[in-house]
Amino acid sequence: MTTPATRWVIGRGLLGAEIVNVRRDVPFHAPIDWSSPDATVRDLRAGLKRFGDLVGDGAWEIYWSAGRGVTSTPMSVMELEADVYEAFLDEARVAMAANSSQGRMFLSSSVGGAYAGSSHPPFTESTPPRPLSAYGEVKLRMEGSLREAVASAGWRGLIARVTNIYGPGQNLGKGQGLISVIIESYVTGKPTSIFVSLDTLRDYIYATDCARVIDAAITRVAGEAPGTTVLKIVGAMNALSIGAIVGEISRLRRKPVPIVLGQGSAAGQAIDLRVRSEVWPDLDGLVATTLPEGLGAIYRAVLASHMLPR
Repeated sequence: MTTPATRWVIGRGLLGAEIVNVRRDVPFHAPIDWSSPDATVRDLRAGLKRFGDLVGDGAWEIYWSAGRGVTSTPMSVMELEADVYEAFLDEARVAMAANSSQGRMFLSSSVGGAYAGSSHPPFTESTPPRPLSAYGEVKLRMEGSLREAVASAGWRGLIARVTNIYGPGQNLGKGQGLISVIIESYVTGKPTSIFVSLDTLRDYIYATDCARVIDAAITRVAGEAPGTTVLKIVGAMNALSIGAIVGEISRLRRKPVPIVLGQGSAAGQAIDLRVRSEVWPDLDGLVATTLPEGLGAIYRAVLASHMLPR
């Protein structure tokens, strides 16, 4: 019987929390101070020491789902995120050197960041990336850094270029999560501004489904040769327009959604981000949550948050 890998999930936002919950184990956890790059690297170094001691000679997996950047984040801020990640990889090469062949490294990346300027959708893993923002450029830099680290250390790597993830508990303060923002507007009655065309096409994947695909993929990557990194697009493989999302919410709740078409910048945003994964496409069958089910779950969570005492 194969001993399950010991896991460390770094960054426990919407995706990270679902990765934690996708298995019945209790992943390793280390407190990380994200207030400055130096503090973050210091805590990551300490965490790696404890994690290595815990793992011993067993299999291990580290998931990097941290990051606060969005398409409008300036390059100076995004570069700090990449610097921290690369410092972490350097520290991991040392801390996990005694057990490199048993290691798997995961990086959460972005379809929107990679393909914003690409032509001829649907985009696949073989589509040349063409970022239009600092966010996209730095995500690709981090992908390259992971590939180099995996090749030199003899780990196995998995990069997930995730489409638009949604689910209850999304951090609305990041300016991401259109579905959650629209439902928040519906519940509160406060209009929300949309700065892109309602014809904009996006692929939306429910957070729980996203974690299922990632979990299956990182399990499968263990069968690859040491030093191999696999890139997979993770999404529902079903694009919807923003107008269709708004219409579906209005239909389900039987009331129009209060939106305002804004005049702000939509720089770094593509009109059509349809995708089709060519890598391990059988894993896409793990995506099971329908749009009405996902919208309903978010609506209930948002409604409950506004009913709780503050």
